[in-house]
Amino acid sequence: MDRRKFMEFSALAGAGLVSSGLASRGWAVEMMLKDEQELDQLKYFERNEKGELWLRPGIADDIIDFHSHLGLSFLGSAAVDLDREDPETKTYFPQHGNPVDLSTYSAVSFTKASAKIAQNESVKQAYTKSGYSGTHTPKNLLKEMDHNRVTRSVILAIDYPLGLSHNSRVYMQAAKKYPRLLPFVSVHPYDALMERKVKSFRAQGALGMKIHPPMQFIRANNKKCMELTKLCGKLGMPCLFHTGASDISPKFQNDYPRIEYFWEPVQKQPETIFVLAHGGIHFYKELIELAKKNQNVWIELSGQPPAPIREMLDAGLEDRMLFGSDWPYYTESLPLAKVLLATEDAPLVRGKILHDNAEKLLERAAVRGA
Repeated sequence: MDRRKFMEFSALAGAGLVSSGLASRGWAVEMMLKDEQELDQLKYFERNEKGELWLRPGIADDIIDFHSHLGLSFLGSAAVDLDREDPETKTYFPQHGNPVDLSTYSAVSFTKASAKIAQNESVKQAYTKSGYSGTHTPKNLLKEMDHNRVTRSVILAIDYPLGLSHNSRVYMQAAKKYPRLLPFVSVHPYDALMERKVKSFRAQGALGMKIHPPMQFIRANNKKCMELTKLCGKLGMPCLFHTGASDISPKFQNDYPRIEYFWEPVQKQPETIFVLAHGGIHFYKELIELAKKNQNVWIELSGQPPAPIREMLDAGLEDRMLFGSDWPYYTESLPLAKVLLATEDAPLVRGKILHDNAEKLLERAAVRGA
């Protein structure tokens, strides 16, 4: 068996796809890549004449990425340049020289050295665009989308109160200039003008709300946070939350995104759509239970490997699962590869995760008359 076929067989075995396809069987084999450049060893990808990685024709078309960001700015730093384009985007997870294990959550693959760089660069964006975040521009995202046959991407702002950031305003400008980018804004629950700002952004065409408990230091069942999600439900805006503790996040943030804090708002606000990002990271089983019992819970999959994705499918959640990349923390190719592996034997389900479910949710979130 040649190297490529062996790697594909190993990946499918690791995802429980070689035999029964059930999440409860056959998860022993891991798939290790030297770095992201070896994604071209999978049958899904190829390289063009410039050596760039592209999704092969016919694998999936009209993909919608439900989780991406542009460069974020805080504390008065310069906003992301809406017209800048670079030869290469500096993603926080290295595209070269960092081993990748496709059978684990993406952040597990950071080395100690690359994790430190990612943490430093993430903090640096608060006061300068001279680092990685300067390359996190709309044009660079659109180029990445083209390589992966992604037609639209949801861009997720993150903001603080008291005028400490204005990312939502910049994201709205980016979406107006580049219609393939779909804006989810951010209003901190403790913002004194919370209701006015949410309604204003909605009137301008914002499709949803991004809430990041670890970065905004708030839990989903906080009274103020529940006021925000209730308002969003009334306005028809889905609320996308970061969930789960990332392997490279500061430990003091780990309590904020716990799945247990979502039960109260989810059950008390059935009119609000809760899109829970990263599939709960390592607490995906808890998220599966929450989603099984509450139809207003959707799962965004960025970072999740094939095994948890298959468990979600086995739990009957295929109509509420969404592909997301978390670009520019990762390329779109890496999380896309994991979804493709998880759905190797299920083309109809693949279509739902990569396009149909997102299309349905975005249609519900559309601003009538905007």
